[in-house]
This record gives sequence, structure tokens and C-alpha cells, in this order.
Amino acid sequence: MRDKQHKIQIFKFGMYGFLKNLRFYEPYLLYYFTIISGLSLFQVGILYSIREIIIYLVEIPSGVIADRYGKKLELVFCFLFYILSFSIFFLAGQFYLFVIGMILFGLGEAFRSGTHKAMIMQYLDMHEIKDSKTKVYGGTRSMSMLGSMTMSLISIIFVIWLPEVRYLFLISIIPYALDLMLIVSYPKYLNHAESKKFIFKEFIHENIRSIRYSFRNRSVRKLLFEASTYQSSFKSIKDYIQPIILTMSMSIILFTKFTLDENLKIYIGIIYAFIYLISSFASRNAYKVVERYNTRNVLTVTWLLTGIIMIILAFFLNSIFVVFFIFVLFYIFLNIRRPLMVELVGNASEPSRRASVLSIESQMTSLLTAISAPIIGFIADRSMQLLFILVGIIMMLFYIYNLYFSTHKKQTKIS
Repeated sequence: MRDKQHKIQIFKFGMYGFLKNLRFYEPYLLYYFTIISGLSLFQVGILYSIREIIIYLVEIPSGVIADRYGKKLELVFCFLFYILSFSIFFLAGQFYLFVIGMILFGLGEAFRSGTHKAMIMQYLDMHEIKDSKTKVYGGTRSMSMLGSMTMSLISIIFVIWLPEVRYLFLISIIPYALDLMLIVSYPKYLNHAESKKFIFKEFIHENIRSIRYSFRNRSVRKLLFEASTYQSSFKSIKDYIQPIILTMSMSIILFTKFTLDENLKIYIGIIYAFIYLISSFASRNAYKVVERYNTRNVLTVTWLLTGIIMIILAFFLNSIFVVFFIFVLFYIFLNIRRPLMVELVGNASEPSRRASVLSIESQMTSLLTAISAPIIGFIADRSMQLLFILVGIIMMLFYIYNLYFSTHKKQTKIS
């Protein structure tokens, strides 16, 4: 009976990710902002910066709210922010409305990140489930990627059938409302509120304590830096690879019954669907990599491999097959690394501070992305080849650093 209950709850964890990733507008967001709404790339950049700034400012407080006042409660607010954001994006016609929508979206992202992962770990610890956190989290992340793949394929039908792209925001509200109800159905003990009364002074003190804990603990600090650096690199670079693929693919019209614009929409959906299918497979099988190889070695080697493929990409920007293959590899590396990093960060953190620590990781990712994005954009305007060469070299330098750190740590233990 207990095994059945555990399977049901872990399935719910997976369904949460599946529904959360049914953002039908996502493949067409840049298209909607620029082509349909007439925003300049500079204005789009401002919107993205606003999102990252909101995440940066709210991440740590959101983690503290989750740890002290309840994870379920925080996720309910998270989905309410998302739903309000989608509604405003649907109605928006002026730039200031897009700004409001992006602020609400940023609040949703900040309230979500870290909280659900901490909830999964709490459940596994409470019930002493022997499956590794990498296996369980990898499985739930795999469901998220399957949700993204499903979203990408269905969005092709929606974007051609619906009168306007903006209606994708309205349709996205449906799975998010279902996800909100799913969160409410989680066991009450997963809310785990350390304090039922909100005291602002104590709230501020707890924020400071969480920051001190994360950065004074050497193991946690290093893991946070490594996780956020790779994540921010991925977020900054992936958006420069996708347009290259789309530009080259537009020379091949596969669907003659549709216009050039409709072919573009179909390509976007298909590319995203394939990428997410591969990502789902990588996440689900990440734990198998750990069974054969040391986790630390896997994480270190992915820096080297990513650096190598970035440099290869720089010299094959005119080959759609090489660019697409490297784009897929980039996603595979990320989705192998992510479950491993979550387990390491979770194991290195005190259970009562996991949500806060994982939120700090997300905050660091946002900060590094906000810093690196304009620099990367500046270089990309001048030479895409130079951009990927520099990124590849930086990735390989991180590999050398991690290799040195691991060797130095072993020598210290021996002595």
C-alpha cells in the first residue's frame, strides 16, 4: 500500500513538471514580441533584463518563504503570478503592459525555482526511499522535457489554427490552472511551515542567515558557483544557436501547402520538440551515468566536452547538420548535469535550508546571465565565430579549474 502511495506521489511530482512545461507560447515568444507586437530587439532585451532582475531580487526571499511558511503555499502563489502574467501578455498592446507581464512572470519564476526540488527531496528523506535523488529528480525532469516536447508539437497546430499568436497565452493558462490544483492535492506535511506567523524582522534575519550559510559553507558555495555558471552559460548561448538553424532551414520549404511564415512556425515547433525529446531521454538516464562513472568526474568532463563542441561550432557555422547536432549535444550535457547538480547541492545542504540554497543558485544564475548577456550580444554583433571560440576557451578553463580543485582536494585528504 505504501509503495503504491509513493508511486502515486512521485507520479504527481512528474506531472507537475509535465504541466508546468506546457507553455504553448514559448517557441514563438520572440516571434510574438518582434513580428506581431512590433517591439525592437532592444525592447525585448529590456523585458528579459527585467525578468532576470526580478528573479535576482526575489529568489532568496522566496526560498525563505518556502522554508519558513510552506512550500505548497509558495507554489500556489507562483502559479497565480504565472496566470496573471499570461493574461496580461494576451491583452498587452503597449510596452508598459509587457513590462508588467514580465514582472509577474519573474515573480512566478522566483517563487517556483528550488521550491519543488526541495519538496521532492523532503518527501524522499521523510519516507526513507532508497532510490537516489538523481534517479527520482531525473525522472521528474524527464517528464518536464516530455511536456515541453508535447507543447512544441501541439503548439504547431494551435499557431496555425488560432486567429493570432497571442491566443497561445490564453491556452497556456489551462495547464497552469491544473498544475495549481495538483499542488493543492499534495500531502499537507509537504507544506512544512516552520512558522505560521509572518514577522518581517524575522523574515529579513532569515534571509541574511540563508545567505551566510550558503557562502560560508565551502562545499555548498563551490557547488552553487559551478551550477549557476554552467546554467547561465547555457541560457546566454542557446538563443544564438537557434536563429542560425532557422535561417539555414528556411532555404528548404518542406510544407508547400503553407506560406513561408507558416513554414517558419512549423520549423520552430519541430526543432523544439526534437530538442526536448532528447533532453527528456538524457534527464531520465542521468542516474545510469553515475552508476558507471563518478559524479564529480562526469560534471568536470562536461565542461571540457562543452568547450570542445563550442570551438567546433565556431568553424562549422555554415553547416546546418553540424550546428543542429551541436545544439542537441548542448542540451544533452545540460540535462545530464542538472539532476546530478541538484542531488549534490541537496545533499550538501541542511534539509531546512534546501529551498533557500536552491533559490540562491537560481539567483546567481540570473545575476551571471544579466552580466554576461550584453557582453555576449556585443561580441555576437561583431563575430559569431569569435563568440563561440571565446565561450569554448572559457569552458575549457573551467574544466582545468575543476580538475585542479579535485586533484588538490584528494591530495589534502591523503596528507
